[in-house]
Amino acid sequence: MLKEKIAKIKTILACSVMAAFTGVNAAATASETCNSVKLNGSGLWHPVSLRATEGAPLRGIFPDLAREIFKELKVETEFGSDVPWKRSFVLLDNGSIDILTGAYRTRERFEKYGASIPVMTEEVAVFVRPDLETQPQSLEDLKDLMGLAPFGANFGEEFDEYAEKHLKIERQPFEAFATNMRLLNEGKVDYLIIARQEGERLTRYLGVEDSLKPLSWPAAVNTLHFLFSRSSPCIDLVDAFNEVLSTQISTGALDKIIQAYQSPEDEAPQD
Repeated sequence: MLKEKIAKIKTILACSVMAAFTGVNAAATASETCNSVKLNGSGLWHPVSLRATEGAPLRGIFPDLAREIFKELKVETEFGSDVPWKRSFVLLDNGSIDILTGAYRTRERFEKYGASIPVMTEEVAVFVRPDLETQPQSLEDLKDLMGLAPFGANFGEEFDEYAEKHLKIERQPFEAFATNMRLLNEGKVDYLIIARQEGERLTRYLGVEDSLKPLSWPAAVNTLHFLFSRSSPCIDLVDAFNEVLSTQISTGALDKIIQAYQSPEDEAPQD
């Protein structure tokens, strides 16, 4: 079932790229409707979107990719200050920002906002406390356990709907994701739901990678997208943006950006 879902996602990615290549060449006229864009995103989501410290410039795969795409479109970029994740969607709703740099696909989001083609896929992992006697083999095995997840995080419709009905998951507004991992390591909760790459980075940062390991199966597999505000005139940039994004993907330019965030110097999160 999981292999079929991953294969389906890969097919969506490939088809989206091909479809964008067959679209109209909107890049030449992009600047006529939107001369500059305001962007923002999570400051804690390595390697998707992050800040080295509070108040530092936004960087990561999505912000770096956005800078390259809008440079190609000859559109100026402006990145907002650090705000809570849920606040970012409020700003996107009212057009205070034009684009959110990185978010999982959900039906509600695709109805409310304009969206880019898929940029990448990401697994959501389950990390369990070291002394848990039985290793869960599925989401169903988490039913009688106490879980934890980052505040405001959504992990896709399928997981979120299941979790709401069947799982006990606390979501506290900690300032840093590392706090969640510390609580798990201390045995305060039974498991932590978090993006696999971010979770593995946190275990290395805290020096607990030998005792806190993600389960082999993912809680969810999602595609990640740029979201465009429909309250902004820059919504007209979606076609042009997707056209350049397709080129970034097909030429390997995106892969180079991704590789740049696999180095050790990017290990330390905000704390």
